[in-house]
Amino acid sequence: MGYDKGLKTREEILDAAGRLVFVRGYAASSFSEITAALGISLGKITHHFPSKAALFEALFEQAVAHFRKETLPIFEAPELMPLQRIERVFFRIETFYAAQGEIIGCPVGQTMVDPVATTVAMRELAAALLGDIERLLARNLVEVGWSPAQAASRAAIVTAAWQGAVLISRGGGGVDGFRRILGHVRTLLAEEPPR
Repeated sequence: MGYDKGLKTREEILDAAGRLVFVRGYAASSFSEITAALGISLGKITHHFPSKAALFEALFEQAVAHFRKETLPIFEAPELMPLQRIERVFFRIETFYAAQGEIIGCPVGQTMVDPVATTVAMRELAAALLGDIERLLARNLVEVGWSPAQAASRAAIVTAAWQGAVLISRGGGGVDGFRRILGHVRTLLAEEPPR
C-alpha cells in the first residue's frame, strides 16, 4: 500500500511540475510553486526528487518516453501513406501545443537552449530525440520520392521550423503564430519532388 501511494505521489509531482515547467521553463520554475500547485510539503517532493535537477531530469525523461511511445511510431504506420504519417505526427504536435493555451512551451526546445537549468543527460536525450524525428521524417520523404539528400535537408528544415515556431509563439505570437509557421511547414512537405 505504501509503495503504491509513493508511486502515486511521484506521478502527481511529475504531472504538476510538467504543467508548470513546460510552459514557464526550467529556470523560472521552483519547488515552492510545485508544492503550492499540489498542496504538499517541500519534504514530500525532495523525498522523491532530492534536487530540482533530479525532478527536471525525471520529468523530461517521462515526456520523451511518452513521445517515443505515442507519436514516433506513427512515422512507421504501415496502413498510412508517407504524407499521411507526417501529417498525423504534426497534428499531434499541434494539438499538444494548442492545449497549453497562449504561452507555449516545448520540453525538447527548452532543454536544448537552457544549459544552466538542465543536465547534460537531458540535452543528450533531447538531441537524440530530434535526431530520430529528422531521420524518420527523412525516411518518409524518401518514400514520397525525394532523394535521400533532399529528404534529409527538408527534414532538418522542418524540425528547425517546428522548434522556431515554438519560440515565436513564446515571444508573443501565441498559438496563432505557431499555427502560421506550421502551415508553412505543411506547404513545404506537400511539395512534389522533382521528376
